[in-house]
Amino acid sequence: MPKLDGEDPVRVTRKLLLPLFALFMPWTSHAQDAASYPSRPIRVIVPQPPGGGVDVSARIASEAVEKHLGQRLIIENKPGAGGRIGTAAAARATPDGYNLLFTPKTPITIFQHMKLKLEFDPERDFTPVAIVIRQPGLLITRPSLPAKTLVEFIALAKDNPGKLTFGIQGLGSEFHVAMEILNRAADIELRAIPYQGGSPAIVDLLADRLDAMFLVPAAIREHLANRRLNALATLNARRLVDFPDVPAMAEIGLAEVTSSSWFGYMAPSGTPPVFVEKFVEALRRLPSDAALAKRITDIGGELDVAGPAEFAAIIEAERRQYGKIVVESNIEGSN
Repeated sequence: MPKLDGEDPVRVTRKLLLPLFALFMPWTSHAQDAASYPSRPIRVIVPQPPGGGVDVSARIASEAVEKHLGQRLIIENKPGAGGRIGTAAAARATPDGYNLLFTPKTPITIFQHMKLKLEFDPERDFTPVAIVIRQPGLLITRPSLPAKTLVEFIALAKDNPGKLTFGIQGLGSEFHVAMEILNRAADIELRAIPYQGGSPAIVDLLADRLDAMFLVPAAIREHLANRRLNALATLNARRLVDFPDVPAMAEIGLAEVTSSSWFGYMAPSGTPPVFVEKFVEALRRLPSDAALAKRITDIGGELDVAGPAEFAAIIEAERRQYGKIVVESNIEGSN
C-alpha cells in the first residue's frame, strides 16, 4: 500500500475507519442488550393523579404487559397543570428504555397549539411506542332537556344560540376541542362551562343545572341504565356494543366530530429502537388476553394495540386537526 504524504498507510486507514467504528458500536451494543431487555424494572410516568381514568388504565395495562416482559412496570404519578408536569418529567428522563410515559392525547396533540408555557416539545422530545386503550365518549344530556335525539339537540341549540351549557373537564382538554368541532360541524353555539373534573359536572347534569357534556361510559353507566341521564350519540366511529341504540355522529352526517380518547406509551426521544420494539412485541400479545379485555371493558374502554408507525400517524393527523380548531376557536388552556 503506498504511503500518503509520508504517513504510514495502516495508520491512515485506522484514522478513516475509527469514526465509522464509533458510529457502529452503540448499535451493536443495543442489539446485544435487546436480548436481555428489560433487565430491571421500568418506570412509567403517569401525568395524572392516582385513581383517575388514565391512572387506572396505566395500571391495568402495565400489570398485563409485565407478564410478557418478565419485569415490573412501576407507576409513578406526576400530576399537575393538566398533565404538563408529568409529561415534562418524562421528556427529561434518560432515554434508555427504562423510562416511559403513559399518557392521554391532550399533552401530546393539543397543548402545543395553545398559548401555554411548555417545558417540553411533544414532537421533538418523544417517540411513539403504542396505543393500548381507547375510551370512547358519549354526548350526555340532563334528564329534562327537551331534546331526546342528536337531531333534536342540534335543532334546540340552533334555536337558542349561546344558551345551551356544555360542561368541559379542563380548558383545552380533548373534549373541549371536540365540543368546538361539534359547534362548527353542526353550525351551533354551545356555551362551555369548565369543571375541575367529571364528578361535579355529573352532579350538575343530574340536578338540571348543566345541559350537556361529553363523558366516557364508565362514569355514567348506572345513570344511563336508570334513565337519569340521556346518551344522544357517541364520538366513536361506530356504535358501542354496550350502547347499541346510541348512534355515532357520522350517522347523521357529522363524521368530522368522530374521535376517541386514547391512552398510550411514549418514550423519550433517543430511546434505542430495539428496546421500543421489544416492548411493543409484549404489547402485541395483550389482545389474546380475554380477562384483560374484560377488565378494560369494565372501565369503559377498549383494548386496541396500535404500534409505533400507526400511533405516529394518528398523532400527526390529530395535531393537524386539533391545531386548526384551537387556533380558529382561540381556545386557551390554563397556566
